[in-house]
Amino acid sequence: TSPLNLNPALTGVMNEDLRLIANYRNQWKSVSAEPYSTISFSTDGTLPPKRKTNDFFGIGMVANRDYAGASQLKVTQANLSLSYNKMLAPASGGMLSMGFQAGAGQRSMSYEALTWDKQYNGIRYDPAIPSGESPVGSSLTYLDISFGVNWSQTFGKNFRLSTGTSLWHVNKPSISLSKIADDPLYMKVGFNAVGQYTLPSRPGTSIMPSIVYFQQGTQRLINVGAAWRYRLVEQSRYTGWVSETALVAGLYYRVKDAAFLNLRIDYLDFSFGVNYDFNVSTLQVASSSRGGMEFCLMYKKALLQKQRYNPKNGLKFVQY
Repeated sequence: TSPLNLNPALTGVMNEDLRLIANYRNQWKSVSAEPYSTISFSTDGTLPPKRKTNDFFGIGMVANRDYAGASQLKVTQANLSLSYNKMLAPASGGMLSMGFQAGAGQRSMSYEALTWDKQYNGIRYDPAIPSGESPVGSSLTYLDISFGVNWSQTFGKNFRLSTGTSLWHVNKPSISLSKIADDPLYMKVGFNAVGQYTLPSRPGTSIMPSIVYFQQGTQRLINVGAAWRYRLVEQSRYTGWVSETALVAGLYYRVKDAAFLNLRIDYLDFSFGVNYDFNVSTLQVASSSRGGMEFCLMYKKALLQKQRYNPKNGLKFVQY
């Protein structure tokens, strides 16, 4: 769960007013002695309205750090995120969100742990033998800009929908560690959609189908699946000070890559989730179908419920 990494327009789009999320992922430990790891932290919220209005702003920040391979390649990104949320029809729960993200990225690597063919003496690896390679750079900082739009809508009493599209790295910054060659970061196009259907016969149970699509250069990612959500404790109807307690279980498929299981518990203002990937691509010969483990910790709090002009009063968003 990381809405600000999914679409900048999802900044502040939630039933509560403050959200903090921390994610950790470790992948390919079964294949590489230097597994890939990702740490992500984000926080966002709703700005208090200064006058009677049905629209509101969302503001937040997100920081990501990837670590990969023997070269200790590190990719660090820190972005500020802003959204403007326009009510289309408050009575029916329709809202259009427009988001903007901007920040700095840094890439770095270490040559010390790398080995080269020329350093083998015919019997074994000898680090005393010159590699013949000339390091071209070890660190780079760049500006990164992204945009997104999202539409939220409630249909009747039982169905909510959230769908949007996003453009990432629109300024195509150069990510080459070499000052000789230019290597622009491809722009990434995204599409996200998730629904939440509450069973009429069981108001505490809902089904949440979703799809995520990203295209960057020749690389493509498609996630499809659904989650089952069972409410144990209902949110306080008028004040919003007591959050729901619920169990969530989902099964998803990343096309041509992996199937993954998601389990989460929403307890009062906190959520704890765990994902595990089962590799189903041709790499499963080496990975033995073991992909990666991911953990998520989330905190959400309603802070503006008692304000007279709260634009979220009466609205219900999909519960990411």
